[in-house]
This record gives sequence, structure tokens and C-alpha cells, in this order.
Amino acid sequence: MNFKILKNRSLCAFAISVVLHTGSTFAKDFSEEQFASRALGHGVYELAYDAGQQAIYAASAPSFDKDKTAGEIFLLSTDSLKIHERIVTNRRSFAVALDEPNHILWSGNALDGSVTLLDTRTNKEVKTLQLANTENNAHVREVVLDKKHQRVYVSGIASEGKGILWVVDTRNQTLLHALKGMDPVGFAVDEAGDKVYAVTGKGELVTLDGKTSQVLSRVAVDPTEPKHYFLNIALNTDKGVGFITDSNTVDVLVVQLDSGKILHRAPTPNAIAAVYNPARNEVYVTHRNARQISVIDANTYGLKHTIKTAAMPNSMVLSPDNKTLFVSVKQDEKSSQADYVLKLDLTQF
Repeated sequence: MNFKILKNRSLCAFAISVVLHTGSTFAKDFSEEQFASRALGHGVYELAYDAGQQAIYAASAPSFDKDKTAGEIFLLSTDSLKIHERIVTNRRSFAVALDEPNHILWSGNALDGSVTLLDTRTNKEVKTLQLANTENNAHVREVVLDKKHQRVYVSGIASEGKGILWVVDTRNQTLLHALKGMDPVGFAVDEAGDKVYAVTGKGELVTLDGKTSQVLSRVAVDPTEPKHYFLNIALNTDKGVGFITDSNTVDVLVVQLDSGKILHRAPTPNAIAAVYNPARNEVYVTHRNARQISVIDANTYGLKHTIKTAAMPNSMVLSPDNKTLFVSVKQDEKSSQADYVLKLDLTQF
């Protein structure tokens, strides 16, 4: 075989290698300094997007002191991130879910085991539902809205397997179901498929019937790894897959929703939140410890980009046009600097 043939074959092999590894080899790093941000205060957690007001709601718990139980919700402009209002709440706010047609912001009060309803037309509290009690002193972690079936799913975190799933009827604003022993942590709703998917701290994927809120299946995703603590799941329902983040172990797990089978392990640091963007076919993942945000190709599951942050990225919300990602970024507990919201223009990627 002559040199020319060898050279041509080498070039072909190289070209194939580039195609196969484009997702990771040519991943581009960005810095948060390339995007807009707004400093808010201490204890900023989850975000909700209000398209009608062109605003972002940012939940916060300014203090963990027992005598400082008030919370604060920031109302920000989606354009400039200007703070329009600082809404003081009776209880510390962590999780939020927006029922925009009914003008209600559902706020999860982790330390009180309750949810508070805020009227987004007046930004006044209208009701608080006490979910936890002395028998089950669970802390609210996640609040997810199922608009089609008019329900809110609330995860209650507790020790010794006593975690609970609360299902609230959004029409009459009352508790509908309390599923004990489920230990749910994060949720995602597939309204079209009438399914709700929950992940647990035991490394499980739980499928619920969206019409009845009852458990359909519960599987251990990766039973050989006992250290799993799943936090969140994002859905690509067209492909029937979920992207699961884990606070204890590395990699984002890509799983089949109908079986829980692992299809791929997207190489990343341990992760917090995940959001799927159907318009760009991308998954965004926050990594608090690594202080970065990953952009994953939802076709190849390769890493496309990383955004380096000065502090710890936490929660995310995607704009309805799928062009902008808003991220809450938290400071170290010992830092005197404020937590902030980062606005990522996805068209720059």
C-alpha cells in the first residue's frame, strides 16, 4: 500500500473521528461575564417565568435563623433584569411554580412544610396550605404544576424513608392525595402523555398516572451504584427519554422513561438542575460544586458548551420562545456577596 493511499485513509479516519466526537472535542467555554446578571440578596433559589408580565419571579429565604422566618420573592424584568418589586412573604420561599392563566404563584416553604399561594395581579398572599404535620415533619423541596390536570405536585423530604408526595387540587386549592413512603425529590410533567415522572434520593424513577396521581411503576435506575441521590429530571418526550441529575455521583443519566434503562451517561460533574430545550434540542445542567453550567447535545449526548460562573449555579427557567435561559446563582455561605440571576442569551452559542 503506497503512502498516498495511507494518507487518504488516515484523513478519512480523522474526519470520522471528528464527526463522532464533535460534542466533546470542540466544546466551547463561555464566561458568565459575557452575559447579563443582577445581584439580588441572600438565599435565592428557584425561578418562574411570567410571560404575561414579561417578568421573572425569584424565590428567596434570606435567613435560616429561627426568629427570621419571613421570605422574599423578587420580581424582575425579563429584558433588563431590573428589580420591579421585592415581595415580602410570611414564610421563607424556596421552590416556585407559576399557574399563569389563574394568576397564582405557588411557593414552597421548605422549613415550614407548606405551600403559599400568591396572587400575581396584586403580589399578595391569598392562602397557605400546611402539608407537613407532627407525624410527618417533611420539608418541601420541589413544587411542579400540571396545568392539564389542574394539580400541583409537592415533594416532601424526610429521613428514614418517610418522604412524602403531596398532590394539591389547583381548582379548590386543597390537598388531594398524600402518598407516603415514596421519598420523591424532583419531578417533571408530561401533560400530553398523562404522566408525571419523579426521581428519588434512592436512585429510583417513579412514574405516576397524570389523571389519578397514582404510582404506575417504580424502578431502580442503576442498582449497582448505592450512592445515587437523584435531584431532578428533564424530559424529551418525543424520544421517550429523561435526563436525570445526581448530587452524589458524576454524569447526567439518560434513561428510557418507559423502563428506566440507562441509555447513556453524559460526562459531567455532579449536578443539580436540568432543563430540556426542544427548539434547540439541548439540555442545560447546573453544577454547583464545579461552578459551571453545561450545554449537552440531546442527540449525541455530547458536551457542546460550558458556562463558567463565579459562584454556584442552582435553578433554571427557560423563556417560552426557548431563546433565553435564566439561572439563579448562589454564593458560598460564608460570602458577604449577594446571590444573583444570570441571563443567558442562547443565540450566542
